Amino acid sequence: MITLRALLFNVLFFGGTALLCIVLLPLMLFGRKANQFVGHAWCRLIQFMLRYSVGMRKRFTGLENLPDGPCIIVAKHQSAWETLTFHTVVPDPAYILKKELTRIPLVGQFLILSGQIAVDRSAGSQALKDMIKGASKALEENRQVIIFPEGTRTPPGSNRPYHPGIFALYKAFPDTKVIPVALNSGMFWGRDSFMKYGGRVTMEFLPAMEPGLDRKTFMKEIKHRIDTRTRELEAEAQTEFHLPMLTSDDIDAKQEKEDAQLSATANKAPVKDTAQDKVS
Repeated sequence: MITLRALLFNVLFFGGTALLCIVLLPLMLFGRKANQFVGHAWCRLIQFMLRYSVGMRKRFTGLENLPDGPCIIVAKHQSAWETLTFHTVVPDPAYILKKELTRIPLVGQFLILSGQIAVDRSAGSQALKDMIKGASKALEENRQVIIFPEGTRTPPGSNRPYHPGIFALYKAFPDTKVIPVALNSGMFWGRDSFMKYGGRVTMEFLPAMEPGLDRKTFMKEIKHRIDTRTRELEAEAQTEFHLPMLTSDDIDAKQEKEDAQLSATANKAPVKDTAQDKVS
């Protein structure tokens, strides 16, 4: 039944997305606000599909920590779920994302026209300058800048390092609140996973980071706050909804096993060939 419901969601997801693109495509010609409207509509549609196909609902806590105006949101990133969800929480999100995404047909044009902040991560120090410039423009427009400090989706239980870009934002905009966000979306919708599980995904907005911290203290503290609360939310979801939990240790172990099998296969081949040579 879970597999069938996941299949139903995937059919609805691709079909609904295609239909929405056709209906709302003309709005892309009317500027950033119109494109943000398209983004909000799409994300709400997907949330509706998730709820009524696989039973995946959402719960927000700590909303009192979220300011009404511009802010910088530093969020855990476990799934596609949160990229769809911030549009339903804050009025005008500006995601910091890798530039490669803007090359995807139609999607890339939408990201550009809706004012997302695309950064070429291979550009070194220039990438930080471009990020600061894009964030400055977004904050001046009273928007909410969203950054995923791990740089990619990570599975539940992971302990990946946070990239220093978050401190660059913290330092560049000392009067702007930096809000850490913990969540457990990866328990319900894993990275590159066909399966989707029913239950209530939690996104929690934690108290703003204190101003004036040095780089080492800031990086250590924000990671500790987000990761600690994320572990607690993962454990709560697993207990409440009896979910499977694939941690980064599991993934690393699986990769090591596959690497070992490939290595053993490669090592056996020459031995077999040598034996045949001796017989001949």
